Amino acid sequence: MDGQLGWGTLDNGEWRKGPWTAQEDKLLMEHVSLHGDGKWNSVSKLTDLRRNGKSCRLRWVNYLRPDLKRGNITPQEEIIIQELHALWGNRWSNIARSLPGRTDNEIKNYWRTHFKKSKPSKNVEKARARFLIRQRQEEQGQEEQQHLHQGAQQQQADMRAAMKRAEEAALAEDMEEMTYMYSVSCMLQGGGFSGYSSDGSTGDDSWGSLWNLGDVPDRVSAVTALYGERR
Repeated sequence: MDGQLGWGTLDNGEWRKGPWTAQEDKLLMEHVSLHGDGKWNSVSKLTDLRRNGKSCRLRWVNYLRPDLKRGNITPQEEIIIQELHALWGNRWSNIARSLPGRTDNEIKNYWRTHFKKSKPSKNVEKARARFLIRQRQEEQGQEEQQHLHQGAQQQQADMRAAMKRAEEAALAEDMEEMTYMYSVSCMLQGGGFSGYSSDGSTGDDSWGSLWNLGDVPDRVSAVTALYGERR
């Protein structure tokens, strides 16, 4: 296998060093697609690669991962590098997390090439202040969005409660009106209620002088007047 790949013969299990070949890159990418990135020390056991774990990790992170950002550092990225370096110093891995697609090694080399020989200390406080201001603005924006969301939720809850109260009130009014109209209908059809009321008296007694009306039209007029007063 070594002869086919052109890697040369390895003595005593030594790791291969030097530039990576296209075939090695292919093996490493196939391994990551199957097992994911990480556990780099196991790569040589699962593939025919004769590279150590550190070499595999650096090759993947700095050259092969699909989200790697190509091209020169932009002015916006340069500002972020300055601001974060003013806060964290040479913590290149932490800085790289704020620049998607950029590697810590790329950021380190850029800093040393463009800023280390100059005197960046003059701009340290300005960079730190810009970063803190922007961070505070982002936090305030998140808080405002949260308050707006909570206010909208409370408003919706109040509207639902008001609609429910209105529905309950309308239902109670409808039930009361239906009960009253049913009582009137029974009186018009039968000249009064039959049976007894809840206190033991007859229905005729409870309606008073309405039972003494001479004819149906007069009875209807009286009930209509009574209903109008009730409304």
